[in-house]
Amino acid sequence: MLDAEIAATLMNRWDRKPAPAGNWSPLDLLQEGKLHYMHRRGEFRARDEAGRATHGVHVEYLTFADGSRALRITTAEGQDDWSRWVAIEAPRICLSRICEDLVDVAG
Repeated sequence: MLDAEIAATLMNRWDRKPAPAGNWSPLDLLQEGKLHYMHRRGEFRARDEAGRATHGVHVEYLTFADGSRALRITTAEGQDDWSRWVAIEAPRICLSRICEDLVDVAG
């Protein structure tokens, strides 16, 4: 089982239940479970023919030591209506006949 699958399951369960006392976040839960990850956020926006930014999404994702990733998205306008977390396998690089797992995890 990939680290991202474990994390996505735990964080989705966390999001469905009322928040416990204190300021705990789902990321605190992952740290408590000794899952090592890199946390990133970003925004993607489409552009119209005139080059103006139009609709977009916010993306939050975690990259784990095994190269797997967990991510979720929301519209650029709303920060409160996030999708469920999903797990994604580590990408593979194929050069000629040799394929290797691509694991890009910083320190």
